[in-house]
Amino acid sequence: MKAVVSDEVRRLRLSLGAWRRLANRIDRSCARLKWRTVLLYWVTGVCYSLLIRIQDASRADALNLAVPPPPVFLLGFWRSGTTFLHELFCCDPQFGFPSTYACLNPSHFLLTEMWIREQKTQEVSFRPMDNMRYSWVSPQEDEFALLALGAPSPYEALIVPSLMRNARWLLDLRQRSSEEQQRWEGVLRHFLRLLTLQQGKTMVLKSPPHGFRLPLLPALFPQARYVIIQRNPYEVFASNLRLWRKLIDLYSLESPSGEDIESFILAAYLVHEDTIAEGVPEIATGSLARVRYEDLVADPVGQMSRLYAELGIKDFTTVQPLLQEYLVRVAKHERNRLVLSPAQRMAIDAAWGPLIKKKGYDWPKDHISLECATPRTTG
Repeated sequence: MKAVVSDEVRRLRLSLGAWRRLANRIDRSCARLKWRTVLLYWVTGVCYSLLIRIQDASRADALNLAVPPPPVFLLGFWRSGTTFLHELFCCDPQFGFPSTYACLNPSHFLLTEMWIREQKTQEVSFRPMDNMRYSWVSPQEDEFALLALGAPSPYEALIVPSLMRNARWLLDLRQRSSEEQQRWEGVLRHFLRLLTLQQGKTMVLKSPPHGFRLPLLPALFPQARYVIIQRNPYEVFASNLRLWRKLIDLYSLESPSGEDIESFILAAYLVHEDTIAEGVPEIATGSLARVRYEDLVADPVGQMSRLYAELGIKDFTTVQPLLQEYLVRVAKHERNRLVLSPAQRMAIDAAWGPLIKKKGYDWPKDHISLECATPRTTG
């Protein structure tokens, strides 16, 4: 069964190197390569690569001297509540964050974002997978910037979904070549320097793919702090189906199968749990905290107070009223009602059953339902 994909493909703003590497990985047997889309990727890739050079040259001396403070990494599998957690942390003015504009335009944001903030701050859109509000100035996943700048990334699969067939290679950076690992590290450090020049603050980075890199992060950022969030796995699976189908529909240059997407999510969750478990012992004492999405939604201020205390972050009393203002603004947001088929629930139980039990979760009756078989008619 083929997943439904749009006729009109949106393009991510990839550098020439990023596009060339992806173009070479497209599975021609399931490709949908319209000449206009391919041509625009090549042409805009040249433009973005040129803009990267201009941006770097314009601030070369400052970039060489920039020393980013140790970041705060917010980790969790896709659709585990990382966005909500990110926005709560970003209410605190002592922290900086990569904006949607910076993450989607990493080749020139340092030169152009100030103008965009003046012109388009009030423009609001809604995310296709959950209808959450966002704008150009909202906190965003740095992973989009890393992908655009040419780092190896799981989001390569948004454009080339056939890469999902080898989940561990796609997700665990250690499966890539040493050259790709070095390129990822270099791109991340460079993007952090750009953000430091722009904001001069400790960055709060939220990107689910960083969870797959946790075994590597403590050595690269010895003083970084980490928050790991988890959510009911049944909801996580159902919400991931919506996420990956929507994004692949927007960006894919292949026609993937629905079965490939489901199999990828099942495998990816297990890889994520493995890498998180492997990386946690490497984190310095006092630099890691955990939270459940369900607890965060039920008591955001109380849970944030606890996280601040466990991580040794000061001045929570000053940020508390800002958190409350943010919560008032998002109070009307309604969570999606999720649906799974009986076959999908069986697949989840078979693959994730022991983990679900270990985490203390059960079927979430309030936010997810099971498809009913179509009743037979008689006559």
